[in-house]
Amino acid sequence: MKKLSYLLLAIATMVLYSCEATDPWSGNTTSTLAFLPELPETINNSNYIYVTHKATLNNREVRNYSMCFDKSKYAALWVAYPLHSCYMGGSGRTDNWAYDPSIVSSYQVSTGGYSTWDYTRGHQIPSADRTANASVNAQTFYMSNMTPQGYDFNSGIWASLENRVRTYVCRDTLYVVTGAHWGDGYDYVKKYPKPTHYYKVLLRTKKGNSGKNVADATRDELKCIGFWLDHETTGALNSSYCKSVAEIERLTGFTFFPKVDVDKTQFNPSEWGYSN
Repeated sequence: MKKLSYLLLAIATMVLYSCEATDPWSGNTTSTLAFLPELPETINNSNYIYVTHKATLNNREVRNYSMCFDKSKYAALWVAYPLHSCYMGGSGRTDNWAYDPSIVSSYQVSTGGYSTWDYTRGHQIPSADRTANASVNAQTFYMSNMTPQGYDFNSGIWASLENRVRTYVCRDTLYVVTGAHWGDGYDYVKKYPKPTHYYKVLLRTKKGNSGKNVADATRDELKCIGFWLDHETTGALNSSYCKSVAEIERLTGFTFFPKVDVDKTQFNPSEWGYSN
């Protein structure tokens, strides 16, 4: 009986550690810092609406993703979220296209939207990153999460980048910010401004199984990288699209991972699987 008790305790500890020790939900496991590592620094702008969506996962209310929505662009400038196996499973796509209930619908494209104007409804947080249940997945289909993406871009190099990012999921949480950028001379899809560029910035521990939250890790234990793509980009994903997070901060005007002690000026493509 005593052996059985020890076995049950060991199993319970393993289950707890797999999702709780590097908890992607609370953002502060062993640290006393109450912040979400993925959130960029906020900017005071009357056009910006900051929203965090929560959902129920494993009988617990968790954060799904946060965004900075720009009313003048009818789209999110960035969407920030933790990426961990806890958020992914077998529920699949809901295709539940809907207005974001936290944002006035007149600031959002119609649910048919871009797909009727020869563009795709391009997700910023991908549907495939949130397949643990229908609740977390349906929120990725809010129109606030969509931008007008060209078909070749969305199904080509952008899809390749999304797939690549999922390969970085580890026992420690991966933190992701996906964004759209409107550079000089951008065009319109009907009345909706079309992004000139898209980007992602990523942060995680180097080992991936340290059991540490990024708030508690040292600089030497962390790595970060950025990806910057012109909306007209085609072809294969390679290291030429890699940039430092500091460079993407310069290009966008946003400050990423502001409360994490990580060197944003350095990046090593080989640590992320790029040899050229």
